Amino acid sequence: MPHPNQAGLAFKRAVPTSLDRASYAGCRLYGWMASPYTAKVRSMLSYKRLPFTDVVPSAMQLRLTVKPAVGRVIMPAVRLGDGSWRQDSALICDEVERNHPDRPTRPPGATQRLAASLLELHADEWLPMVALHYRWNTGNADWAVSEFGRCAFPMLPSLIASRLAQPVADRMRALCRVHGA
Repeated sequence: MPHPNQAGLAFKRAVPTSLDRASYAGCRLYGWMASPYTAKVRSMLSYKRLPFTDVVPSAMQLRLTVKPAVGRVIMPAVRLGDGSWRQDSALICDEVERNHPDRPTRPPGATQRLAASLLELHADEWLPMVALHYRWNTGNADWAVSEFGRCAFPMLPSLIASRLAQPVADRMRALCRVHGA
């Protein structure tokens, strides 16, 4: 049974209450460079000096590996050495911090921790609207479509890969209106 604070989040298996230090050794981080949430987890793992393998999943890997493991096609996803999966950058980073307290990323004082949590909430929930605007309403849209194509369909020529990635880009672009970007 997942922890009550994790209800409704994409954990395929119950999250153990304590993980030993080796649990993240050899983990695999599934996500694209264009994903800011993947960048957050990658930064945390790197800062903590935890060995991991960066996997740039193709569309097929997302559907055949990530979706069955976490319930949907989404990034980032982490597969631990024991075969369990984690999804949701905030939960992954919290678990890494809890299980690897050396090189802390949270300040020691309660007031500073509150301020850090508010900054993280702002970055996770409000800055994506700004990112959506700059990615899709400025000159970055062409780059994003080509990057999606490059990652999703790595074996295809870039023109074909970009065209195949266009429906995903269109859905993301539509989020601008939904989120008021």
